Amino acid sequence: MNVALILNYKAATETISCVESLLAHCPALDHVVVIDNDSQDGSVAAFEQWLAAQPRPNVTVLANPQNNGYAGGNNHGLRWALENLPVTTFWIVNNDTYVDSDAFTPLLEALQEDDRQFVGSVILSADSGRLECYGGGKLYPLLGKARLLGKDQTLEAMAQNREQPDYLMGCSLAFSAKLIERIGLMDEAYFMYSEEVDWQFQARKEGISIRVVPSSRLFHYGSLSSGGRSAFYHYYRNRAATRFNKRFYGQGFALASACCLSAITVIKEFNHPSLAWSGIKGAFKGVTMSV
Repeated sequence: MNVALILNYKAATETISCVESLLAHCPALDHVVVIDNDSQDGSVAAFEQWLAAQPRPNVTVLANPQNNGYAGGNNHGLRWALENLPVTTFWIVNNDTYVDSDAFTPLLEALQEDDRQFVGSVILSADSGRLECYGGGKLYPLLGKARLLGKDQTLEAMAQNREQPDYLMGCSLAFSAKLIERIGLMDEAYFMYSEEVDWQFQARKEGISIRVVPSSRLFHYGSLSSGGRSAFYHYYRNRAATRFNKRFYGQGFALASACCLSAITVIKEFNHPSLAWSGIKGAFKGVTMSV
């Protein structure tokens, strides 16, 4: 059974639109699991009303009792599906996306060729149709930063370039259910940002690779839950970056990264000292967290 997971946080309308597009265009999908991350805004009731108006036995809505971030919410769905469905393949999809063609079958075919990999899609901007990223991004660990691979380039240019990302975006991430037996679930201590990157880097230790499947394409509206450029964003994003660095590059590297990232945040938010301070606190908090 092929199962898609969609995490919702205070965006029921967008989530329903995403689910409907997957059901309309991805015939190889057998089941969709929607996980509400304790929205407390009526999202679960909205999903129940939607399903009552048009029953869909292949859609399950789960109410996560707490908001424990991207990793925790998706892990909740993964656990439920593994316990209640005969899952062979998972596809994690952001709720702020939609498809207008079959984006899942190409991912499934890639996994049928080799199930020891994560596979991801080409992500296009829903607003302009331009390339948002070619599957994922490139990391600059010391700076605590990443860039989206291929942003605003053409797919033809990316095909000729053949540059591959360091990680796949969690916006569209497919993998064999057997993979979880090998590498476990995502690390929930991140709360937001870097969870899927950490997961993929941990998987590399077990010989698990990543691959972009260009024929799988999703349209992305942009973040509906992170709050944009805010104190929340700077704190959790910087905390995730330095904690990731501590795990994979060591304590000293993480401390150097925290200094670099703090300087970058101060320069970027020079006129917003409260935002800069949130970023600094997050950067050094990540260094002190256990890994």
